[in-house]
Amino acid sequence: MRTAAALLTILLCSLTPGAAAAAPRASHVQIVAHPDDDMLFMSPDVALALRSGARVATVFLTAGESDVRPPADYAASRQSGTRAAFAAMAGTADDWTRSALALPGGRQAELQRLRQRPEVALVFLGLPDDNDPDSRHALSELWRDPAHRVPTIPASGSVVSATGHDRASVIGSLRRIVDEFAPTLVRTQDPRPDPRYQGQWGAAHDHPDHVATARFTETALRGTDLPLLHYRDYNVADAPANLPDRVVAAKRAVFARYAEHDPQVSLGAPYDAWLASMRLRRPWGTRWATADRHAHVRGNRLVLTESGVESAVDAPFVPREGSVSFADPSRLVVQERDSGAVWLQDGDRPWLPLGTPPPRRPGADLGPPSAVSVGDRVVVAVRDQGGGVSVRDSGGWCRLGGTDVLDEVSAVLAGDGEVHVMAASRTGMRHWRLTPSGCGEPVASTEHPVGGIATTSGYAAFRDSRGDLVVLAEHAGWQRTRTIDAEAISDPAIAPGPVLAVRNADGLLEIVRPDGSRIALGPVEGRPALTPDGDQAAALAGDGLITTFDVP
Repeated sequence: MRTAAALLTILLCSLTPGAAAAAPRASHVQIVAHPDDDMLFMSPDVALALRSGARVATVFLTAGESDVRPPADYAASRQSGTRAAFAAMAGTADDWTRSALALPGGRQAELQRLRQRPEVALVFLGLPDDNDPDSRHALSELWRDPAHRVPTIPASGSVVSATGHDRASVIGSLRRIVDEFAPTLVRTQDPRPDPRYQGQWGAAHDHPDHVATARFTETALRGTDLPLLHYRDYNVADAPANLPDRVVAAKRAVFARYAEHDPQVSLGAPYDAWLASMRLRRPWGTRWATADRHAHVRGNRLVLTESGVESAVDAPFVPREGSVSFADPSRLVVQERDSGAVWLQDGDRPWLPLGTPPPRRPGADLGPPSAVSVGDRVVVAVRDQGGGVSVRDSGGWCRLGGTDVLDEVSAVLAGDGEVHVMAASRTGMRHWRLTPSGCGEPVASTEHPVGGIATTSGYAAFRDSRGDLVVLAEHAGWQRTRTIDAEAISDPAIAPGPVLAVRNADGLLEIVRPDGSRIALGPVEGRPALTPDGDQAAALAGDGLITTFDVP
């Protein structure tokens, strides 16, 4: 068995030297509820950002003291664990400076900087944990009630004194911290956990502090153009594990450094399930790039880049991040931020509302749409609020079925003119063929994707639990024709050939050519997209901008 030190070496050496030089302006801020949330739910992204040379800061809203007594001592232990883990990820000695960060209204947070890499920072606000018996549900109450006020809990040895916060001061403090670190990209937690999962948490379906933190973060960033990535938390355990073994081992080794200081955690259940996955709450699909055009949501705006020129697109709704899908170069569909309702823009025509499919389930989100043009029609497919798949053709919405479908679905026009819809579920791949006289009929499959299925003319692709890429071909009856050893940490994109694009274990955009050869093009964040002809790839980069790569 490998030692923790050996596994840390894997982590620290996981990026190529070129990755660190590619994005010197990148500044990443994570805003989470508890010490360890970023290590469990946002890694390997945080580890990759640290190794890339980006400026990295995590903001912890609560002291994380739970019901452990004395609370200040346990909060200090969790801070010590966080420092040890971040020093390990950064590859430096566990040696930090500590100072007070001034916040609005005379308040302070504790700011800790890694001495050998002062661009790596930790910020502790010290609000009470949801489970603190002296201040139950503090963060949730702050979110719900503007008049509510709670005291902070400085950790033992802190350089700041106790103060008090209300809803407005938490939002103001987050805005001040964002100004301090000038991020190019912000990560936070899940503001609307899927109600199919984590029922033991009641109406929150997750730790209430996670949900409140995400909502505070969203509010604090309103009016900015910062990319905001939401990460799923406890409910990653309700989906198939999706990280390669090497990445899980390195992530586990870092968490072991944290666990040395926190007697309340372990490397066994349920932590092992959280360590084996990383999932965005609102994942980007692969249809947001087309020939000479790509579109994405940044802040509260739909941004279109055409021949290298960026412009904001007027829309009668606030768009949701990650929800753009081109049906063809002149037609795109986008979701509304709050309701998830789907809108269609067809050339220069006014936006057309397509609505939301039944069933209606309060608190549940629609998955991101996938759209395909069939002559003068646009067929749209989504994961609906019931956890199944619904499609909209010219006749309105129709439910294909399913109850445990993951966030993304994909529609593809087959060579015979039929539309196929594919999705991953917890029990395996779901596949339907749409029929002219009815809604659709199931197509049998024995595959088990762990995330989104990418489709293109004649092909489909996904990753399996090892991070390998699986290719299905229409000419083989949509059966497996290739398995590619890839160690992918994102779901793939695909273009005819097939050409595949994926984010690999080193955080680099990797292209797999039809002959099986591959090339790494540069560091990216999240899942890439390919243009329909496969000659360009696009992805969000660490500087918060979309980077386009020519595919050799």
